[in-house]
Amino acid sequence: MNMGPIEINRTALIAIAKQPFIDWLHAVDPSGGEVDLRTVNQEPSVYLVPVFDSDEDFREWFGQHCEIIFEEQLAGWWTDQRSWPPNRGIEVFEEWFEWYRHSMVWDLGDEPI
Repeated sequence: MNMGPIEINRTALIAIAKQPFIDWLHAVDPSGGEVDLRTVNQEPSVYLVPVFDSDEDFREWFGQHCEIIFEEQLAGWWTDQRSWPPNRGIEVFEEWFEWYRHSMVWDLGDEPI
């Protein structure tokens, strides 16, 4: 029996592609010309990350971990790492993706996480 929503001790980070990501994708895969922002962002990636006490703490963590998220985004569309941008730090990530952070994450499932 479901007892109602349970708050999860995580923050959701949602990554939404911007035009530079699409431009890169078309450059590495010319056959994918029909892929556009709408297609890529139809189901954006959601990452569960730690909860932080402040925006500064989150920003520091994100700066240290955004390369992992960046690589996951790239690998979802193109796996040849030789074609990936060499700089996958936070500055380039923010040029290629919008991201949103949501602090309230609820579990409505009956199964353990």
